[in-house]
Order: sequence, then structure tokens, then C-alpha cells
Amino acid sequence: MNDLTTLLNHLPYKLAAYDAKGNFLYDNGGADGSFFPREAENLPDWIMSEVLASPTKTISYPIPTDSFEQILIQTYQASTDQEGQVLGFWETIFDLKQSLQTYLDSSAQALVAWSDATSGASFKEEADK
Repeated sequence: MNDLTTLLNHLPYKLAAYDAKGNFLYDNGGADGSFFPREAENLPDWIMSEVLASPTKTISYPIPTDSFEQILIQTYQASTDQEGQVLGFWETIFDLKQSLQTYLDSSAQALVAWSDATSGASFKEEADK
């Protein structure tokens, strides 16, 4: 198993590569959160524009799922050389749940449901007598 392609093809989630113009180069066929397999296609211009406009040359989107067992995140990143020239783009889809759980467990933190907790304490004013 010393072949890089073999290794990439056995990642549990999607990894795809595109050249500097967004032309499709590689897809490992990993799970991408959709029910039906997708055909390989070039990277849409709007995604390339969003990535290049980002200060970190990265954008991420959550993928809606019908299960709380996964938190799928789709990320696009530009790969650049030392001069900042774009060499290509990567698309990855991975399950954030295990990484998030590890972080929460090690930091003794927890996620809580949205509430009005940010507005400060509430108190009742006494009525005039």
C-alpha cells in the first residue's frame, strides 16, 4: 500500500483535486453526504471566486444530514506556491463530529442549544407601593 492513489482512495470521505483553472483532476470516490453518486465535474466559477476572495483561501459549508450521528463539512481550499500563485484547488468532505467531540471532551466544554443567554441576567423590578 505504498501507492499514494491507493491511500487516497481509501479515505473515509471525499477528497477531490482541481487544477488552477478549476478543471477536474481527481476524486477518490469517498462519501460526500449524497444518496446518489455524482459524476466528476469541474469546479464552478463561483466557488473559485469565493475561495480566492477569502483571506485564508478557504471556504467551508455544512452539509445538511438527516442524522445527528454526523456533522458533515465541505471545504474548498486553494493550493498556492511561495509567490502566492494558485496551483490548484482541493475539495474535502469530512465528519466534524469526532473531532468536535474530542475537543469538547478535552476542554471540558459543551455545546448548548440556542437561547437568550447572551442578553444578560434578568431581574424583576419591584412594583411601586
